Amino acid sequence: MVDFAAVTTRQQQMWAVGDFHRIGVAQVIVGERLVRALRLTAGQRVLDVAAGAGNTALAAARRFGEVTATDYVPDLLATARRRAEAEGLPLVIEVADAQDLPYPDESFDVVTSTFGAMFAPDQERTAGELLRVLRPGGKLGMANWTPTGFIGQMFRMGASHVAPPPGLHPPSRWGTEEGLRKLLGGLGARLDIRERETDFVYPTPDYMLELYRSWFGPTATQFALLDPEGQERYAADLLGLYAEWNRAEDGTVCIPSAYLEVVATKE
Repeated sequence: MVDFAAVTTRQQQMWAVGDFHRIGVAQVIVGERLVRALRLTAGQRVLDVAAGAGNTALAAARRFGEVTATDYVPDLLATARRRAEAEGLPLVIEVADAQDLPYPDESFDVVTSTFGAMFAPDQERTAGELLRVLRPGGKLGMANWTPTGFIGQMFRMGASHVAPPPGLHPPSRWGTEEGLRKLLGGLGARLDIRERETDFVYPTPDYMLELYRSWFGPTATQFALLDPEGQERYAADLLGLYAEWNRAEDGTVCIPSAYLEVVATKE
């Protein structure tokens, strides 16, 4: 039996390593696309779950939603608060776990999560919470990495160097139609699923490696758990993965990665 509480605690520590905003800020467009797909309108009550540094929460606030951004890593939310203040946007910030949201049933018109809730270890409970706090007829919008896209393959490679806790479904289950239909469709939600791509653009492959090794919590944590030889092998494998996926031909990096854009309507 999986100890979800213990896994959650380790994940909190992992995502607090480095500075995820340095990674996530490159994907602002994903949050903007998502709130557009949701046809979010002014005055709607919006909950952004596992909001990180606030990309999607801020996109919703720009459309004059009444937005609450939540995450279980307070330092990430502090960055979201600073970004909202810099843009003059109202944003409520609250620490919360996607697996146990501290809100009454049917509290929100819209719930969002961009590359966030998909990483919660108890996937069935997370799906239930995302829909529980949503009013009937309300919409849940998610962006989830696919297992076959670049980021899905990067996480798969990381797991080959540092094994994840046993007994867990991979996060990329949320990035498959079958997984979504089991997790959300099984709870009565009506699903509209669309595959999209977003790009990772960096000056050089070495720059990308050091950026992730230094600032991306999962990768930084994996490197810290390896001995020097293991770190060299992992670094070489990552550079090989970048080369395989890189579309740029001028020495820079432009890597596309597929994700599923999901709009689930609560019946």
